[in-house]
Amino acid sequence: MGKAYVSEFTGFMNQYLDEHPEVVDDQRRGWEFFWKAKVDLTTPDITRKDRAPDDSYGFAVSAWRADAPGAKKPAATGKPG
Repeated sequence: MGKAYVSEFTGFMNQYLDEHPEVVDDQRRGWEFFWKAKVDLTTPDITRKDRAPDDSYGFAVSAWRADAPGAKKPAATGKPG
């Protein structure tokens, strides 16, 4: 009872990682890229200044409603109704 159970997949992964140490190095570089990233503290200020005013509706109403402010009016065709 000295050896604990190891699944077939875990055994495969352990063997693969032993034979391919570059995979572990690549994983470590990826982890450091996302979790040890340098933070630019001026970004929130720039984002706040560049933000467009909110219409409080959640999406551009003028894109689908002809009577919305700033919406383009359809061209007159000269035909009634």
